[in-house]
Amino acid sequence: MSEHITAFYSQEHVNRNTVISFYTSRSFTLPDDLRTCSIEQFQTVLLFAAKLLQLEKTISDEFTRDSLFAEYLKDINQKHFEQLATTEKKSALEISSKLSPLVSKISEIEDQHRDTILEIKKDYELQIKLLQKAKSALESDLNSTKSDLKSEFAKESKTLSKRISELEAELQIASKSENLIRERCQQESDRLLKAIEEKNQQLIELKESTLLQREQKLLQKEQELQSKLQRQTSSVLRGHDGEELFRNTAKEKMKWDLIKAPTFSCDSSSTIHGNLTLFEIKNYTNPIPQAEVNKFLRDMKMHPEARTGIFVSLNTTICNKDPAVPISLDWINASQCIMYIQSCADLDTDHTFSLIDQVIRISGIFNNFITSQTSESNEPVLQARIDQAKVYLDRTILRGASLIKKIMKDKKQQIEFIESATIYNISELKYQNADITTTIQTLLGEYSEISVETEESEGVKKSIVKKGDKKKTLISNEL
Repeated sequence: MSEHITAFYSQEHVNRNTVISFYTSRSFTLPDDLRTCSIEQFQTVLLFAAKLLQLEKTISDEFTRDSLFAEYLKDINQKHFEQLATTEKKSALEISSKLSPLVSKISEIEDQHRDTILEIKKDYELQIKLLQKAKSALESDLNSTKSDLKSEFAKESKTLSKRISELEAELQIASKSENLIRERCQQESDRLLKAIEEKNQQLIELKESTLLQREQKLLQKEQELQSKLQRQTSSVLRGHDGEELFRNTAKEKMKWDLIKAPTFSCDSSSTIHGNLTLFEIKNYTNPIPQAEVNKFLRDMKMHPEARTGIFVSLNTTICNKDPAVPISLDWINASQCIMYIQSCADLDTDHTFSLIDQVIRISGIFNNFITSQTSESNEPVLQARIDQAKVYLDRTILRGASLIKKIMKDKKQQIEFIESATIYNISELKYQNADITTTIQTLLGEYSEISVETEESEGVKKSIVKKGDKKKTLISNEL
């Protein structure tokens, strides 16, 4: 049935090419040459196959058909051979024309290299001759030095042999006095061990006494801290402590006697430079409210004979006052001067009390001047003078406050530096003491690694001092 079916199946156009399909038998396999050939070659094969089919139709005899095919193949081979010969000639001529300048260049380069190689060879030969001459000279010098060294070695060996014999004689003499030397060493070692034992006992006693003193100081400090903590928990006791601290400091620094007068609602009063001065001391943990300030202002208004009022907050700021300005002034009731001091514990004590003393003195001078003159004619002039003086005084107070802060900062840095240096020196002394103890134990034969480690750990634990966050007070500033 497959003999009567036509081989052509279909023809489709894909882009610029055409796909042609053919039927074949199942046992037929496509040759590899047809799989790898180009489109033009395959088209030539198809044309050639079409001509073969035409010839096959016209020729019936198998012999004639084979002969015609053979002659046709011969013609094709002859044409192919002629084409190959012409292409070979053309390629040979092109290659020869292109290679001729390259060959000439290569020959020129070979000549240049040959000349340079000859020159280099001559230079190397000259250098080799020079090296051979130097080698011969060095060999002669080496032979001469070898002979000199041999003679010197012989001389030194003779002198060393003499020295060895002398040392052997001295060693024999020294061996005789060995027992005497041993006895002296034993006596000296016994004396040193006894001295070391006495020194060690003294060190132990000194260490025990220092430890006892330290324990007593710690117990005393602990009791003080407990009592202080109990008093800090009560606001009334804390207020009394603040007032008592300020009174004692004023008495110590300025010789002022601050008393609690029953006629005043403020904390204390005193006559300083002939001027009655009221003091209000606050030891709060929070900023001072405005109500306390108003209460003090009412007290000042009720007592016009008091020319100056000092409102002090030991640890906190005051409401409606600039925290950056720790000391400020205010004039009330036409002649009374109020001085506000914020966080007094953070300021320098001497400078603060000096400012208070100056303000009281200036306030008294102005009040005396006001009372000595008539109020109608001199009040505007005096008010202008007060306002003008207030500017300079405020400026002086601001500068003094900034100076106080700088001094306190420098003081804190110096204290920290001294504390760090002291801790370092104490630790170094402890390590030296531990080394001396270890040396003594080693000499006595009582040294052990465990005891040294425990002593070092105990010394490190005792050298650590725990510091809590404590608020500054006037006493700490004085110290």
